Amino acid sequence: MVMGDIETFPVDGRRARGERTRLRVIEALLDLVDEGTVRPTAQEVATRAGVALRTVYHHFEDVEALRRLALDLQMRRHAEILKPIDTRRALTERIETVAGQCRRLFEVLTPIRRATMFDEQSSPEMAEGIAFCTRTRRDHVVATFSPELGGRDADSRVLMDAIDLVTSWPMWEYLRAALGRSPASATRVMIASLEALLSPAAQSPATSGPGRAATKRRRGGAE
Repeated sequence: MVMGDIETFPVDGRRARGERTRLRVIEALLDLVDEGTVRPTAQEVATRAGVALRTVYHHFEDVEALRRLALDLQMRRHAEILKPIDTRRALTERIETVAGQCRRLFEVLTPIRRATMFDEQSSPEMAEGIAFCTRTRRDHVVATFSPELGGRDADSRVLMDAIDLVTSWPMWEYLRAALGRSPASATRVMIASLEALLSPAAQSPATSGPGRAATKRRRGGAE
């Protein structure tokens, strides 16, 4: 037992130190991208973390793997932002709550998400990490508006995809980066879009009629 204890403590201690070093390196990358260095080099990360360059490559295969783990860490750290919303609450309240949640999540994820944009096409692992973020947010939004989405017919799927789009990070990034909108302004755009899609008036036969009529005309009067 004594021999076992003597042998076990150093191993556990080294493992704990290794995990702390890994986390320090990931945190260094996150700090750099938060400050605006979108694609920091391994040397820049090592310098910020206060470790040797070889230490970075000891713990991570390459900088791409480091970015992937940083994205995963940020998403898991902040996933609690997407707290379940009672579907019995008024639609306007759910819309405002979802928009507020997306704003908080996207603002914290945007720096590392921008850093991973060029990795998605070349790395299946990164693509899966981004897909995980997308599924987490989409599932939350769909659950929140399940009363309005109804069944699983074609119209419901179109509506589901539409609300997925207007609550997505690419739309948020377009508003924030391409159009230069503030977080508050981008949130208002998301709320207005969700209200237009989900309000009872938008889903009533009277207001959906013109679109359906146009479809019937294109099909020669038949649906």
